[in-house]
Amino acid sequence: MNETLIKPIRWVPFLVLSFLVIGSNVILYQTSYFQPVPDAIVIGSIIDFLLVIPLLTYYFIIRKRYSWKLTLLVALISYGFASYIIPDFLLDNFSAVPKALLLLEAGFISIELYLLIVVSKKFPKVKKTYMEQPAEIPFLIKIRQAVSVHFVQSRLIEAVVSEVTMLYYALFSWRIAPMTGTYTFTYHKNTSYVALQLMLIHALIIESIGLHYFFSQINHTVSLILLFLNIYSILFLIAQMQAVKKVPLIVSDQSVIMNIGFMKGLELPFSVIQELRTYEGPDEIPASEKKYTFEARVSDFIPEKPVIELLLKETVKADIIYGFKKNVTRVVIKVDDSVELMRLIEKRMNSKNELD
Repeated sequence: MNETLIKPIRWVPFLVLSFLVIGSNVILYQTSYFQPVPDAIVIGSIIDFLLVIPLLTYYFIIRKRYSWKLTLLVALISYGFASYIIPDFLLDNFSAVPKALLLLEAGFISIELYLLIVVSKKFPKVKKTYMEQPAEIPFLIKIRQAVSVHFVQSRLIEAVVSEVTMLYYALFSWRIAPMTGTYTFTYHKNTSYVALQLMLIHALIIESIGLHYFFSQINHTVSLILLFLNIYSILFLIAQMQAVKKVPLIVSDQSVIMNIGFMKGLELPFSVIQELRTYEGPDEIPASEKKYTFEARVSDFIPEKPVIELLLKETVKADIIYGFKKNVTRVVIKVDDSVELMRLIEKRMNSKNELD
């Protein structure tokens, strides 16, 4: 996941465009000037609420950050707004729409419940494998390794692991000391990353209270759904902040292990590094280069330029949250002690070449 997507500015166009869509429909149906409204216009309004608003939400808010299934849930919530704005007698001809959405959502939930039952049956074995690993290894690495021993790799399994990891770091990691050592490098200490996350969490808490109060006066069900989504988002941000603080970049004898919180990670063997050099590009990676670049840095109020650039001999797969993968041929890194990290990587690469 790209940390630069967590920018408050992305909420501005989302809210403006959403209010334009919702506002135009309110004017259309709640004023007498446009009455009577033909069925073709009603279909257009349903498309606004079931397609346009979910697509805006996906593009500005959900994309590469949360599960794509949330888009379906947004469509269901959006239809709830439509049912409030559009008179019932106009929606009677389209009553199958919310039922279809509910069936799709129920189908996904059923699949995940089944998967949860399967995971629960193997939980004792996973726990045993987890406990056998060294205590100093971070939770997010140990849980992935333990699950991979007992389950065939699949996106659904990895989605469950992502959720478990999120809950662990949000709720249970507060007393766990951050991993430290000679070969570990933190991302956040010389940045405003924690302050940025706290600001976003604070804004979400205020928004949750305001929206819940506002929509509880209109539609109690919609207010509860929005409250749940906001609570989930708050837990998500807390977990990511905690994971960044607890899990540094790790240099082992064979590889560089980079985890940007629990959202994305890459284990990069020294054998696939073709060139190590100082990064000379722009502060923000161009969109055309992001497709094949793994960014090992955290977000900040003013994004800082990466310091280290690694060019790879071959394509390597990076892990993205919820089981997604990304093919990368370049890595850029910004840690608190980039000079020492660069020296250590160069030393490991030279040692590797001598052995070869």
